[in-house]
Amino acid sequence: MTGKSDLLSVVEYTIDTELVPANLSYLPEFLQKYYLSRYKGYRNFKEVESYAEEGKHYLTYKVVMPNTEQYVEVIVEADIPLKLRMRPSSPDIPKSFLDELYEDTLLMVQVFEEQMANMTLYFAYIQGEKMVPESPKTNRWIDILFSRGMYGIFFIFIALSYVFLIVFQNYGPLLLGIVLLLFALFSGRLAARGDWVVTKDRPEVILLQYNLTMEEYERFLKTNVKKIPEIREKIYKDIVSARKKVTCELAEKIFVDYGVDCQPDRLSVKTVNVWQLVKKAAERFKLSMPKIVVANTEVANAAAMGPSPRLGAMIVTTGIMQQLQEEELIGVIGHELSHLKNHDPLVLFGLIILEFLLRFYIFAPYIIGLGYAGFFVYLIAFLALVIALGKVFEARCDLDSLKYIGNPKALAQGLKKIAYKRLLPIYKREPFYRRYRRLEWLAFDPHPPAYYRINRVENLRPPITKHTFWVSLRDNIKGFLKP
Repeated sequence: MTGKSDLLSVVEYTIDTELVPANLSYLPEFLQKYYLSRYKGYRNFKEVESYAEEGKHYLTYKVVMPNTEQYVEVIVEADIPLKLRMRPSSPDIPKSFLDELYEDTLLMVQVFEEQMANMTLYFAYIQGEKMVPESPKTNRWIDILFSRGMYGIFFIFIALSYVFLIVFQNYGPLLLGIVLLLFALFSGRLAARGDWVVTKDRPEVILLQYNLTMEEYERFLKTNVKKIPEIREKIYKDIVSARKKVTCELAEKIFVDYGVDCQPDRLSVKTVNVWQLVKKAAERFKLSMPKIVVANTEVANAAAMGPSPRLGAMIVTTGIMQQLQEEELIGVIGHELSHLKNHDPLVLFGLIILEFLLRFYIFAPYIIGLGYAGFFVYLIAFLALVIALGKVFEARCDLDSLKYIGNPKALAQGLKKIAYKRLLPIYKREPFYRRYRRLEWLAFDPHPPAYYRINRVENLRPPITKHTFWVSLRDNIKGFLKP
């Protein structure tokens, strides 16, 4: 994002996007329908107009300030990158209001990108590695176990504890505790059995997408959707493995057999040197390189597993590589390195194992006296403690990323792109809606609310303290009490 401070002149913003030029022509119509029309009760929009000029598409409108006659003229230029130009009618209009309009547009662009992704042929490759089909689903085991599923693991272990108790009797809890500890210690190596492992010799991920029109997409669904694995294999064999640059001319030789005429403005090829990004971040953290695992899924996510950087693994999805720019991605990588640096996965597993053993060998007589309802309340209370600690770890990792990587704007931008669904509807920032924000804090999710993390990163002022854990604990308490 770039901005100019003279408020009576035009204030300019840019939005990086992975959209191809062919799709940008639909963006003004989308914004008009899903932003200007849907949120007209939230924003006072006037003089809406869309037009094309010299091959570019534009959307213009005015946003009237609440309870005033003042307004902001907005011009959206559908280009790469997307350009927003705003001209306030008065110097009294605060810059924060212009920033809100920019954030409105950014969120709606993310929604538009998701819709366009549904009509996109999407392939990811690593030279020299086996081909892995991409998965659009969110229930991959890595995402379930290590993103939002700590409570799921907790209840699975509770069920296993009774199985071990029946089979091994008094030794059952101890044996299961040992199993869980071994799992925590070697989880990084287990993660390395994922889709792809990035190495110094194979450092790059190649992301290819080709956008279809609605008519082409419907026709493709009827005739060739089951042949996607065949298309993927041909592209790899004829272009990627031959170390040729993917161009529309080469892709068309493959696409034409499946009823697709390749047009350059619909083809996007992105190469991400994941190894270099992680290496750069690890050097700033002064840490050993962890294993780097790439999960081929459209889900934009990253996770850390294992007890330490040397024995751990970082999981990065192709979805997050496609969605984020390199500066944004390295900020997210820094966040995950902080988890490994501070041994967060091991601490959380250790806490669960400790409670598990204490419950069976020391607390059992007292818990039995609580009855079934009391036992359930006890488990929920302990799980809430684990989740609350996880929220502090996540907030601490944001600070650590900024401490060692820097660039708060890039990290905030990356968080907005990853968590945009949690920031919708856009009127969440209003005081009336804020009454419900505390419910987001109470959610059984080890991440603090997205709005809190983004605001905290954007408003951070150096220097960053050494005691990032205690600062994050304090900030989380304040965020909960005053959402």
